[in-house]
Amino acid sequence: MKKHIPNFLTLLNLASGSLALLMVLNNQPVEAFWFFIASIFFDFADGLAARLLKATSAIGKQLDSLADLVSFGLVPAAMIFMIIRQIVAPGSDAMVGDISNAHKAILFTVLFVPAFAALRLARFNTLPSTDHFIGLPTPAFALFWTGIYYDFSLHQSFFGQSINAWFVWGVMVLMSLLMIVPLPMLALKFKTFKLFPNFAKYMLLVLSALILIFTGIPGLPLVVLTYILLSLVRILLT
Repeated sequence: MKKHIPNFLTLLNLASGSLALLMVLNNQPVEAFWFFIASIFFDFADGLAARLLKATSAIGKQLDSLADLVSFGLVPAAMIFMIIRQIVAPGSDAMVGDISNAHKAILFTVLFVPAFAALRLARFNTLPSTDHFIGLPTPAFALFWTGIYYDFSLHQSFFGQSINAWFVWGVMVLMSLLMIVPLPMLALKFKTFKLFPNFAKYMLLVLSALILIFTGIPGLPLVVLTYILLSLVRILLT
């Protein structure tokens, strides 16, 4: 029985991500946020349960990536789509609305996000296990866009500032590329709790807590940028 617990938690990740996707498309940012957070929790819990119960399996690994593709590939893609749509066609109930061909083009390029996420997850499944990630993890990518989507959907701004559709598109391209470039990124797995081997991880946790205390949910992109910066510093120092 216990061997099925991790896969059940993975399916809860998939269900939560699917509900988050529906909430995004229905323009319900608060509900979308909480379903997304549930998917993050279940994504963490399934791996933890598999290790504690010694119930890892090949099918569990594949199922986890399929769930992640929805929760951390399709959901942020939908968030980016809705942000850009609200910028270029405010107040429109149509999925695309009466907008320029250039804006239609950048809306459809959002489809590259799940494609890049799929590449990232496929590579993760085929590479040998290491003490770090290769490329930006899909949950980090999704967290980045969740903060922007949440703030923009509620206030039509990000940290009180208006944002341009082309700026959003440029950031989308950059962050998508970070998922597939072969850069070592910090993995928040602790083999020991000693300070020195985990200094960057502890610093990330402390800085993330401070950022979220002072900025709230919109600070999630700052947390992810801090994660990327610390990962790059770690590369330079090793």
